Amino acid sequence: MDGPVSTAVIQMGTAASRLPVALPPLREELQLHPAAAHADGSPAWVIQDPVTNAFYRIGWLEFELLSRWALGAPQLVLSATTSDTLLKPGEDELADLYEFLLAHQLLSVHHAGYTRHLAQRHRKQHMAKARWLLHHYLFFRLPLLNPAATLQKILPWLSWLFTRGTALGVASLCLLGLLLTARQWDAFSASFVDTLTLGGLGGYLAALAVTKSLHELGHALTATRYGLRVAHMGVAFVVMWPMLYTDTGESWRLRDRRQRLAIASAGLVTELALAGLAMLAWNLAADGSALKQSLFYLASTAWLISLTLNISPFMRFDGYFIVSDALDLPNLHERASALARTALRNTLLGWADPDPERFEPGRRRALIAFAYITWVYRLGVFLGIAAAVYLFFFKLLGLFLFAVEVVWFVLRPVAAELRVWASRRSEIRRGRRWLAVLFAGGLLLAAAVPWGVEVHAPAWAHPETHGFYSPLPARVVRAPSRPGSVAAGAPVFELEQPEIGYRADASRAASEAVESELRGLTGEANGEERRFALLQRQAMRAAEWQAQQDEAGRLQLKAPFAGLVADIDPELAPGVWVTPRQPLAILVDPSRWQAEAFVSQADLSRLKTGSQVRFHASGADAVKALNGTVTGIESTRTVSLPHPMLSNRHGGPITVLQEGSGLAPRDALYRVRIRLDEPAATPRMLLGQAVIEGESRSWLVEALKPAVVVLIREFGF
Repeated sequence: MDGPVSTAVIQMGTAASRLPVALPPLREELQLHPAAAHADGSPAWVIQDPVTNAFYRIGWLEFELLSRWALGAPQLVLSATTSDTLLKPGEDELADLYEFLLAHQLLSVHHAGYTRHLAQRHRKQHMAKARWLLHHYLFFRLPLLNPAATLQKILPWLSWLFTRGTALGVASLCLLGLLLTARQWDAFSASFVDTLTLGGLGGYLAALAVTKSLHELGHALTATRYGLRVAHMGVAFVVMWPMLYTDTGESWRLRDRRQRLAIASAGLVTELALAGLAMLAWNLAADGSALKQSLFYLASTAWLISLTLNISPFMRFDGYFIVSDALDLPNLHERASALARTALRNTLLGWADPDPERFEPGRRRALIAFAYITWVYRLGVFLGIAAAVYLFFFKLLGLFLFAVEVVWFVLRPVAAELRVWASRRSEIRRGRRWLAVLFAGGLLLAAAVPWGVEVHAPAWAHPETHGFYSPLPARVVRAPSRPGSVAAGAPVFELEQPEIGYRADASRAASEAVESELRGLTGEANGEERRFALLQRQAMRAAEWQAQQDEAGRLQLKAPFAGLVADIDPELAPGVWVTPRQPLAILVDPSRWQAEAFVSQADLSRLKTGSQVRFHASGADAVKALNGTVTGIESTRTVSLPHPMLSNRHGGPITVLQEGSGLAPRDALYRVRIRLDEPAATPRMLLGQAVIEGESRSWLVEALKPAVVVLIREFGF
């Protein structure tokens, strides 16, 4: 038996003790529909509960037993089934079916004991409301529409959507849209960067509403086309985020697996068609128009939601139901997880438990691998949800709900599995016990031992350069007329500022006047007192003159190292005024190369001066790695890139903000200066990636540190 909910039956006691003397009747409103055959070719049926709109898939044995359920006595049901069919059911099979029907309330009220059972179950559910609220506040549904009648009316008008011609036409137009967009992919990706603003968020939300509405309409129309009733449509809240949903539970009634697959994939196909058509229209719309921007929102949102969320089979979204229907494996997650748990126990603990179901070896291995990937994927999702919950709510409630998410969704399943291991620890082979201890100890040791890491960051390499700039507004006295070599310390530019000369002359004249006055003090009665004051004035004037000389010396621009003077401003000539922000020339030393890497804030703490670096050039220049050493790490984020070719707008690796922000990186990046050990084979600048030796750290310590920091901060220790 399988269905949209777990149908596991707890085996307890003998079959006779699990069966009543007289079988209670089934609820009269239940419906039984033929379903698609099982993978082994055996027939299948679906029990529909109209009250809860739940569906339960049963096999041949269960169908035959239910067909004779009205006989009442268990032995009569078993003997009739044995005599009328080729099946040989026993009391265990009948007891399992009885407990399944009892657990899902598919039996009618037949005696006082059953009434007490329902009342006790209701009380337990009532007492468990707090627990239910704790782990269901993250996901709940609000039905808003009963669209069955409306869908039946509009379906004839939209029947052309399901024709082969429409499918071929839409596919051709989408392919054309992809080809046209590929030809100007830089412009498309740059548009995405430009929309990372508050206004862009509004555009994406509006596009998301349109995309998801059409997505759910695709599910609903396809289900209606195959004769199913769409019970309701509404809004589901996932971590307080609203998402539209459509109830297509009746698809379990369909015997044709391809029809169920069409219903499951209708939303995804609708989104992909919308994305392709929006991309085609984006290519045809006028540049800079509001229509082109709206089409971009639609295309990017549809692609993003389809490829990152809906297509994933690891959560219960469209991708899961598509895979489940394609493989004809209802309850895929539960069945794969049960198979993987058994395989894990047998492998690690040496047990010999039989598989819950028998599959061919290839499919069995695939299902076990699928279960392992699903566990890891869901672990990341649940931890992300826990972090989102912590950040969404106020401090105390956020910490509490964070703990609830981690305990309920992460630690509780692990603890349940460990309890099974502990309850059957006598069955674990002695060698496997030591193996398990060594394995756990090895994992703990690997997590505790500091490991070295490599930090990868976008970078560029170039010969060591020095830019010549005037320290203050000044006039050119002498400048090189053409590129050439200069020695270290040689003057390159001579500048002047008349005001400095005027102030220097005034200070020198004042100093000379004071000196003359000092010479005239001979023989005066109060000469010594005046001498002291004049000496102070003379020292002050001398300091002023020296300051002006130093300022004038700054206007003599000298080469800090030997190299080649290049990129001389052609407008420079004696008498021309220059400003401090105006580049005059560049001094290049081809024998010494340096690089600059741009590291994220998360990796910055791992780096230190003196760390070893390998620079890998990209493209045609990727001949060999250049080794180097970190010489400096900036403590403030980079507000502007040093060269346009680093920007993604010019084919570089760093994403920058929209045009109004110049070359400001979108992310928080910090510049790391690197001295390379040898020059590159080419004289031009190189784009590439720097691989920097990071500080060795323990994974366990790094994982616990944020939690400790949060606890200290939030509890005010």
